[in-house]
Amino acid sequence: MTMQLINHLTLRVSSLDQSEVFYDVVCDYLGYFKHSRNGALILYRQKEGIGDLIIMRLRKAGTGKSYDNEAPGFGHMAWNADNRKQVDDLHKLLKKHKLKILDAPCEMNYSRGYYAVWFEDPDGMKFELAHTPHQSPENNTKKPKRK
Repeated sequence: MTMQLINHLTLRVSSLDQSEVFYDVVCDYLGYFKHSRNGALILYRQKEGIGDLIIMRLRKAGTGKSYDNEAPGFGHMAWNADNRKQVDDLHKLLKKHKLKILDAPCEMNYSRGYYAVWFEDPDGMKFELAHTPHQSPENNTKKPKRK
């Protein structure tokens, strides 16, 4: 069985209003639209294909706690970019809206051609947009069968 694409991801945030400003900018650029906002959640849907991002306000019991990127659980999430220009364009958009950039676009040695920008939401959750040309399906080759 091959792992399928993610159907949806739910992120819990401390302020729906602050998070909405951040996710409206990022999600629109990444090909999502705001499907709905009601009560304690915002639903962003992909403009093409399947994949929802759900932003949900914490219950009262969760207030006062902050995101800890050293604790077990969510580390960071990376979206795929088709090319380096998309990474650079998102970086410009983040700067324009004064959103927190952790690392400006650069090449990393994770794989040949790996190029990414890292940023975080108002709660400190880390995100990345990465162009990884040598991790694309076109560059995956099946291992030859042994005789």
